[in-house]
Amino acid sequence: MSRSDVRRLLLADPRVAARISEILGRRLAALEQRLSDTVFKSVPQRVGETLLTLASQRSLGRAPVVQVTHEQLAALVGTSRETTTKVLGELAARGVVGLGRGRITVLDPDALRAPWPDGSTG
Repeated sequence: MSRSDVRRLLLADPRVAARISEILGRRLAALEQRLSDTVFKSVPQRVGETLLTLASQRSLGRAPVVQVTHEQLAALVGTSRETTTKVLGELAARGVVGLGRGRITVLDPDALRAPWPDGSTG
């Protein structure tokens, strides 16, 4: 759609304009939250919260399985793949997650919220 088509549509039906405003507002709030998380939360906290969010969207079986690579998860939490792999390795060693090729099984969601030895969560 061209810019003029969108403008005409928005002016023609206030419900469409209101709906688009709601969607843009939610997206802006989500982006602000991600930026805030990146600045104020540790990598383990961001990894844990992201896994919990993704798992809640796909929680059909006993232990939710998140279909994501380390690189994709790193991009979501705003860190390097190497750092994400290290955090996931620590979580796996603690029995919090199970790691497979291109998937992460959340074995203990409560532990993702629990403090780490350094005081952070994840």
